[in-house]
Amino acid sequence: MRIRTVLAAVALSGAAALGAVAPAQAAPSDTEQEAGALAVVHVVLYQHANYGGASFTLTGDYGCDTNADVDWQLSSFSPYGWNDTVSSFLSYSDCETRLWEHDNFGGASYGAYVNSSYVGDAMNDKASSSQNS
Repeated sequence: MRIRTVLAAVALSGAAALGAVAPAQAAPSDTEQEAGALAVVHVVLYQHANYGGASFTLTGDYGCDTNADVDWQLSSFSPYGWNDTVSSFLSYSDCETRLWEHDNFGGASYGAYVNSSYVGDAMNDKASSSQNS
């Protein structure tokens, strides 16, 4: 199992920021990729239920495979200002998304689902990391 680099884009009030995120486990060559080469959307996280409010997009250089293992992950939303913000999400590129309550995939989890118009009261505004498989 090899987990690849994730690219994160945050859209707030029409502005967008783009930044590479290092994987938890990856070959050294995977940690230094050009942002322009990563273009496949894995999941769009939303600030509000029913896909409303600001969005946070995670992308990579290819989609998820059909195995149950984790293909992509982001160990902390904090550097992007998204800690404890997610209320809904849409997954793409054959990915299913699992949200975690704490950084580094700790605490309670929600998913893995392709889409969720509301993550439920137990996870609403509590997610700090995510995995896609």
